[in-house]
Amino acid sequence: MNDHGVAHGFTSGDTQPRPSDWVHVSRGLPHAAVADGHRLPFGACQFDGAWADRVLQHVADPVRVLDELLRVVRPGGRVALADPDYDTQVLDIDDQELARKVLRFRAEVALRNGSLAYRHAGLLAARGLHDITVEARTLVVRDPSAADNVMGLRTWAHTAAARGYLDPIEADRFVAQFNDAVRTGRFTYAVTFFLTVGTLPKSLMASG
Repeated sequence: MNDHGVAHGFTSGDTQPRPSDWVHVSRGLPHAAVADGHRLPFGACQFDGAWADRVLQHVADPVRVLDELLRVVRPGGRVALADPDYDTQVLDIDDQELARKVLRFRAEVALRNGSLAYRHAGLLAARGLHDITVEARTLVVRDPSAADNVMGLRTWAHTAAARGYLDPIEADRFVAQFNDAVRTGRFTYAVTFFLTVGTLPKSLMASG
């Protein structure tokens, strides 16, 4: 579950909270809440910090979610954002044009904000945060079972075909080449994550 970690307990910023989430997050935690990240149910300056881990890539309005995070963090507090930038994806199969089409589907269609991560620093700077740091880490996946079980990468082409983005014949060819890459030991997938952290000015007065 994606979350915005906070100083005293745990807050989920999932855009579609599920009733089961309440049970999951409340175990062993003195304070727990599940809420829509676009409308956090907290007053201004309530928390020492906030953390959005793989959240902004999914939400309908990432700028609004970010503004909500900043609103509930006290002046001088820290905000951290982490997301992959799917424009950095690479996949080693024979047909690189086909690979790029499928990866582009993931970045531009399957996810609402699949290539936003590299802009996080600019969004924080535009809102007056300082001491902004950006750390890029590339996830390299050589184990195809991890790509299947965690990411479902092998299914992306048929998902694209079902949504009219790719021809079904191309989807079949993608899976065949994916399987061949696995069989020959050449399978390699990579994507770069950006971890961006900034500090709210002590003079900043959150609105709302």
